[in-house]
Parts: sequence; structure tokens; C-alpha cells
Amino acid sequence: MNQVGCRIICDQDGEVIHIIGEMQGDVLERKEIVKLSCIDIEFGAIDFKKYQIVSINMDTLEPVLKEIIIPETEEQRRIRELEDALLLQADEETGGIL
Repeated sequence: MNQVGCRIICDQDGEVIHIIGEMQGDVLERKEIVKLSCIDIEFGAIDFKKYQIVSINMDTLEPVLKEIIIPETEEQRRIRELEDALLLQADEETGGIL
């Protein structure tokens, strides 16, 4: 059984930024950190409902994003199908171009 101690991340003044607690069991050893960096991103610049930050490009200091794929539920699929059917029906009745 592995045991990993607590890790505390602090700023240049010693203010605690984040604490990662102790772990035991089937856990991996923590990677040694030799340098920390940070970037600031403007509020609202990333839609966190659609994207997650997976890393930082250290050459450009830009976040590398991954789209969050949310599978369509059965209810959402059924609603979409009904909406499509209604649109086609309305199009046929009005002689539209759908």
C-alpha cells in the first residue's frame, strides 16, 4: 500500500494557494516539481461548460483546451426528433423549402 504525504502550494509570500491532502492505497507517487508558473485568463474567456483546460502551452503561455462531449440523453433525442417532425410538417403545410 502506497502512502503519499500532503502537498501545499504557496505563493512567493508564503500564502497558501492550494492544499492537496494525504493519500494512501493504490495511488501513484507525486511528481517532483522544480518550477511553478502561472497565467491569468480574463473572466469569461473560456466557456467551462464546453471546454476543460488540459495543459498550458509553455511556449505561448496559452491554455490547451479539450471540448467536453456531453452525450445526448434519450429524452433530448426524442425532443429533437419531435421538433424535426413538427418543422417538416409545418414546411409541408406552408409549401416551404425544407
